[in-house]
Amino acid sequence: MSRGAIARYRHLQKTAFHWALDQGFRVAALDVRVAKIGARLDVAACKFEPPRKVRGANLLKAGPVVVFECKSDRADFLRDTRSEEQLREQLKGLHGRRSVLEESLRRDFPTLREGETLFPEYDVYRFENVGGSPYQELLGEIDEVSRRLYSKGKVAKMLRWKGANLYYIVAEEGIADPSELPAGWGLIEQRMAGAAVVVKAVWQDSPDANRWLVATRIAMAATNALESKLSSELKHSQRWFGV
Repeated sequence: MSRGAIARYRHLQKTAFHWALDQGFRVAALDVRVAKIGARLDVAACKFEPPRKVRGANLLKAGPVVVFECKSDRADFLRDTRSEEQLREQLKGLHGRRSVLEESLRRDFPTLREGETLFPEYDVYRFENVGGSPYQELLGEIDEVSRRLYSKGKVAKMLRWKGANLYYIVAEEGIADPSELPAGWGLIEQRMAGAAVVVKAVWQDSPDANRWLVATRIAMAATNALESKLSSELKHSQRWFGV
């Protein structure tokens, strides 16, 4: 990877990092290694929930986790997602049909919106409650094409493991088309004016144990980064003072 590509990639990581902090994910780190899936998360962040009293004891529950994949060029995006032209076109058409159908259901059944999620901004519409078999079959097609499209890449590993609640691709404009995103993933574009959410990620259920593991890996990655920075500063000061 050229110096320019590395610089763009690092800039995307910083964009994702600061976006997560702005959204209230106050524990975050770059280059979070998770041996469980044999992959490194470009950026990961989490929130910690306050302990709750359950039968007289304090119960700690893992908070929500968000993961970001940063793509500095289109070839990088396609390589990690194992995209193929025919499948991408098929997925684009399916997403288009879904958008039309959901807009119709949203208009005809405004009471579908649920307000029971932990975070209001991720409230969902239960389209399956009124969409019937056609809607369920469409979702099945999208899942199947997505599985075939992303079956071998890093993206698929994260989705299968279910270690986070939200997943985002972070890229410059023109790198990733919304129709090419894995099912449920969001897209954040780096623009001149700053980060813009083009597609909002769909909330995914994730086991507490998996989220706790990601949280500990975030802490370890942050500690390693700080240790490296302090070591570099210490060596510099030793040279300055002739130690």
